[in-house]
Amino acid sequence: MAGLVVVSSESAIFTLLLPLCRTFPLAFPIGNCNYVRKLSYIYPFTIPTTLLLFVLRTSALYNNNRYIVGLLSMSWLGVLICSTLVPFGVSGYAIAKTGYCIEVKTALAGGFAEISPFVHDTIVFFATSWALSKNSYSHDNARNKLQAMFLGKYLPTFSKSILHDGQAYYL
Repeated sequence: MAGLVVVSSESAIFTLLLPLCRTFPLAFPIGNCNYVRKLSYIYPFTIPTTLLLFVLRTSALYNNNRYIVGLLSMSWLGVLICSTLVPFGVSGYAIAKTGYCIEVKTALAGGFAEISPFVHDTIVFFATSWALSKNSYSHDNARNKLQAMFLGKYLPTFSKSILHDGQAYYL
């Protein structure tokens, strides 16, 4: 339980810091554009800690099934590795003689930043939907299970709220 509190706290702190650290050097004339790259080192802490919360939640839905936890952990490690590589592809360049800077990412860094969390979120979304659909009170046919999995039909209220929360995050 203490680990969950630590991860939740870190996720909240870094999620608040990331937009501030990315906006300040781009919105104000700082002159030294190397700060843009230095401040991008907060990225590997923000995205993985937030996604770890979803891994923990989905693991709890599967009652810590080692195969599911292994799959989710491997997916999360992929996000962690890709997020760690992002700052190496970020540079700050001066805009003429204004003192303002722009952030430029290499295609590889942009790909790491966008694709790995998307793949991980997709895995978590389907794992969560599948676990919740198993708790539905519908007749066991494919149509009813799919309605439970994607629409929340035939689910208890709490399970339905978890499903809709995950869908809102995913979309």
